[in-house]
Amino acid sequence: MITAIDLIEQLAPDFGGSCARITDSSSLLDLPIQLVDGRVLHYRLLLQQNGERLSAREEAPIQLPAFCPERHINYDGTFCLYFPAASQLTVTDSTSAVVWLETLYKYLKLQERARVQRKWPNADAWAHGGAANHQLRALKAASALNTNIASAVAGNQVHLTRRRSNDRSILEIWIHGVHVYSVWENHKRVINQTKRCFCETSGLRRPKRLRRCIDHAKQASELALAMRDWEDEEKRYWDSMHGLTCCGSCDSCPLPRES
Repeated sequence: MITAIDLIEQLAPDFGGSCARITDSSSLLDLPIQLVDGRVLHYRLLLQQNGERLSAREEAPIQLPAFCPERHINYDGTFCLYFPAASQLTVTDSTSAVVWLETLYKYLKLQERARVQRKWPNADAWAHGGAANHQLRALKAASALNTNIASAVAGNQVHLTRRRSNDRSILEIWIHGVHVYSVWENHKRVINQTKRCFCETSGLRRPKRLRRCIDHAKQASELALAMRDWEDEEKRYWDSMHGLTCCGSCDSCPLPRES
């Protein structure tokens, strides 16, 4: 039976690489990464197979930090290539093996940009730890409202603020710095539902109001709650990193620098 490791070994030469088997479930992948400026970075990666899934990390931390949440390198050095709830990235045949190698190749190219820019170079990344689950919730809710809101969530242009009014908690959604709507947090309800719905569809005579437009009031509330939970879970993630130090490669990392 052909395994995920077998498939990567077969297709690695198409990416300029080569594999050397260590055990039945592990291999060393030598992979050259061609950069836009003509330079080539040579990676020596340890691949580990678990069923149809593969993990990858540098055999020794030479090109990359041993651990860096901001650059999506896990505590054990493995690369955070995907979020299982959104994409399995399993390797079951030649097509999926190519997708896995393409994902790895793109990830390593982004790592060089991250090194130069001292931050992750695009918004196409999942949040840390369990926060990714709430990021996915936010993306689904936003997609149900309209493409502009979905794009804003994907581009990290949706922000949440919290305030209280008459001792009631309110969640406010801001997009591109503009306040769009508010939600009663405890009641999980958009405060003003007489406004025009975000989908901008119309009835027979006039634009549909939020409260009368299928489930869009519920989705708007869900977006605010998901943003809240995303923010809270992200904080819990960084709190769980207490005692660890920053590798110093990203300017915005919340971890303390080594003294």
